[in-house]
Amino acid sequence: MATLPNSNIIFPKGKIGTLVFYTLNGKTVVRSKPGSNHKNKNNPSPLQLIQREKLKTINAFLKPIKQALDFGFQEFLTQSKKGMHCAYSEINTKGYNHTRESKIDPAFLRVSKGNLLGPENPQVTKNGNTLEITWSDNSSEGKAQRSDETFILCYCPEEEKYIWPKNKFRRNGGLAVIDLDSEESEKSWHVYLAFSQMNFKKKSYTLSDSVYLGRV
Repeated sequence: MATLPNSNIIFPKGKIGTLVFYTLNGKTVVRSKPGSNHKNKNNPSPLQLIQREKLKTINAFLKPIKQALDFGFQEFLTQSKKGMHCAYSEINTKGYNHTRESKIDPAFLRVSKGNLLGPENPQVTKNGNTLEITWSDNSSEGKAQRSDETFILCYCPEEEKYIWPKNKFRRNGGLAVIDLDSEESEKSWHVYLAFSQMNFKKKSYTLSDSVYLGRV
């Protein structure tokens, strides 16, 4: 970067060839445009290839459940930050290993985040055409309420299918029963559980961190 001397000469502004002219603190400054690294673009290093594959693989894993992630991370969304971005960071740092056949470990997927009290002693079992999820009633602790509703997500990433039950179950009930159709009952599901609490002033939900219950 160079500073041009003050004079009666009128200097251009903007880009001219490989130079960029602009004003800084009342002085005209010129710098060269950064050159593109064609070598890395056309001949990426092994590490760059791994990073590209990671980005592509994680995004493909999260894309089918993006609407559910927007709900689960609603307290942290901005115009440019969506639920997929929030979930990506957890998978990126803990749940991805490019040396495994299945590069993503769904146990590290977080489908919601928040300060609400989470589930206590949650378990899931599959009985024929139903999934049964149980937990201990901890509605007397912290800011939890008996009427807090479940946020349940069942995900089969191999087939890009998910179940987000419309029926909500209360925290104090300790049980959620999800009916599966014949096609759903043949699949294996990763199951996640969290609680949500309606904030009537903001007309939005406060959520708990989700808990991974395993695959059934």
